[in-house]
Amino acid sequence: MRGNAAVRTLLLNGFIMVLMLLAGCNSGALHQTYTFSGEGEHWSAIYSETVTEKPVISEGKATYYQPSRDYNFQLAYKGEAKALKEIKQFTYGFEALGHGSSQSMEGPVRMESLHMYGSSGGSLNRGQSVITVSVEWDGQKEQFELQTDGDEAE
Repeated sequence: MRGNAAVRTLLLNGFIMVLMLLAGCNSGALHQTYTFSGEGEHWSAIYSETVTEKPVISEGKATYYQPSRDYNFQLAYKGEAKALKEIKQFTYGFEALGHGSSQSMEGPVRMESLHMYGSSGGSLNRGQSVITVSVEWDGQKEQFELQTDGDEAE
């Protein structure tokens, strides 16, 4: 009988360890990706935002979720790339719910430099609003909005 009790205890301890390991692997974090796109006369852009909400555990229960986001913004010129080499002053950026970013540079402009990415917390877009893009180059201005393309669960 003592042998059976020892085996049961060993199996029970192993089962508990497997459950703890599985609980550690599944953090309970929620992930959602939103993609926005749009274009103006000379420029187009894509903005992607992945929202992560991690549970904050208190007394063994998730009491609330702590949100954060990673974003990726890509601007593209709709004309011929050689026209970018003639630009002397260039500024571009975006405004989204709760955050925005802009960048200025002196020409010539290279397509690979028209990219911004980052992370932040605070207000989350959740695909519910538009994103405004502004581009200024050598005295010209263009502004357009990006609309959501839908969302993808991760």
